[in-house]
Amino acid sequence: MKKTNIVIVAIITVFAASVVFIAVWNGNGDQEVEESQEGPNTAEGVDYNYPPERAKELLREQEELEAKILAESGGGTLDDPYVNLNPYGRSPLSALVIFDTEESAQVSFTVQGKDSETDISSTIEGYRTHHELPIVGLYASYTNTVEIVVETETGETTTNTLTIVTERLPSGMPAIEIKEAKPEKMHLAENELTFYVPSTRHAFAFDINGDVRWYGAGFNSHILQELDNGNLLYLSKDDNSGSAYNRLLEIDYIGKLYNAFEISEEAAEQEAEDLESTLIHHDVAELPSGNLLMTVNDGGGEYMEDMMIEVDRKTGKVLKVIDLKDLFPSEVYEEYEVRDDYGLRDWFHQNSVVYDESDDSIIISGRHQDTVMKIDYETEEIIWILAHPEGWNEEMAAYLVEGGGDDFKYPAAQHDARILPDFDSNPATIDVLLFDNNTVVTRGDEESAGEYSAATHYRINEETLGAEIVWTYGEELGEDYFTRIISSARYLEESDNILIDFGHADDGERSSFVEVTHDEQSERVFEAEMTGFRTGAWAYRGVRHQIYNDLWEERFTLEQ
Repeated sequence: MKKTNIVIVAIITVFAASVVFIAVWNGNGDQEVEESQEGPNTAEGVDYNYPPERAKELLREQEELEAKILAESGGGTLDDPYVNLNPYGRSPLSALVIFDTEESAQVSFTVQGKDSETDISSTIEGYRTHHELPIVGLYASYTNTVEIVVETETGETTTNTLTIVTERLPSGMPAIEIKEAKPEKMHLAENELTFYVPSTRHAFAFDINGDVRWYGAGFNSHILQELDNGNLLYLSKDDNSGSAYNRLLEIDYIGKLYNAFEISEEAAEQEAEDLESTLIHHDVAELPSGNLLMTVNDGGGEYMEDMMIEVDRKTGKVLKVIDLKDLFPSEVYEEYEVRDDYGLRDWFHQNSVVYDESDDSIIISGRHQDTVMKIDYETEEIIWILAHPEGWNEEMAAYLVEGGGDDFKYPAAQHDARILPDFDSNPATIDVLLFDNNTVVTRGDEESAGEYSAATHYRINEETLGAEIVWTYGEELGEDYFTRIISSARYLEESDNILIDFGHADDGERSSFVEVTHDEQSERVFEAEMTGFRTGAWAYRGVRHQIYNDLWEERFTLEQ
């Protein structure tokens, strides 16, 4: 085996944060340039005053950037490769390494961790002579070691070790303390990190030791999720100093952009004085068609956070509008107290939406109605309502799910309602996981409110409209983990565990991620505590993703 060592201070390409990329999504993550199309949504679109507008010029700028990178990297070899830190200006703990080999070869590489448990590795499958390596998972303010292994089709291997020096994390990032970690019971997938999705400021991901291995250079609010093609959907701004989140981006983990929408600032609303304003306020669901179902404001100047729009991912046209006011009696929203600080009626406060492909429906969460409800997506008719029975008129009461069992509790000010696997193999039931903040806004159990918050697994019989609690965790933690707002609960398929984000603990001074087993023992197998963040930058959600997921990486290329 031949081995060489080289130390490289990575080339940094500065790309202004105020520039926004453009792309047209074509279903497989590839990019296509298309001429600008003027005018609002027409023809197949429907009326909505503030549709997301496709960005129009930045893909060309990205192509120019990539052409420059390819020109600069020409002649790079394994012994002397081209290295560009943060090539797209969006992912500071990433680098692009480019070189050519005389023989066709397959390349593997590893970002060495601070211990063997935290190595981040990947292989670019297939044999070729031109190699473009998207390196992600570097440490901040650190001399990173990246080992590259080149293997020819005859099995001959050559290695090289690069050293890539990174800058420190941005100011205002929270301190991370790992209070518990049992890797053998966490069953982390290869290259899997824990992602901190903020209410505002930087999104980031850290390893089992609490070291940040990825963060977004652009500020993020609420929406950071992995799409079916392996890319990230990322709500951001033109400029971090801006007063509104006005860009919805589709990027990969190295920061390359595949799609972008300009989001109206005219209809943006501020949820709290600590947060910037936005039109897309809490969630986006990816539909089987690839279209995006967004939670938005109606922009009418009286109500907020009570509307959804389906947006064509290829054109930006609005194809469907769901106004939740059409589902409720008028007195529910017309008589809801106006917010003195903003002058709007935030009567529903939708904070999540998930699509159920089994019956073409959606499940949504409305914090200010203390309500989770299922709606037929085509007809927009209510299927069921999970909420405390007080305060409903006779028509709405017909959809209420009735809880059974001595310990049954209805959710209050809940977040992040998600569909679980079919654990009981009963087609009549649906399993739903949510985070019960347990602070009553409109209806619920006032006696226990504020004493604790919990992740709760409900099983709802959609034929009988009966419900039971299968599992819950949080009451045993008491007021120390009570969180009045935000937060999430996610099922981890690899381990069957539940990752819970107590995002606003200690009145917003702490965000804690707690992973527990999804069984009677509810054993705590992981806990990360985040403190010292800027006001408003608490963890809206905690999720897990593999930073190399074999989808975006396999198609990543500068050469078209």
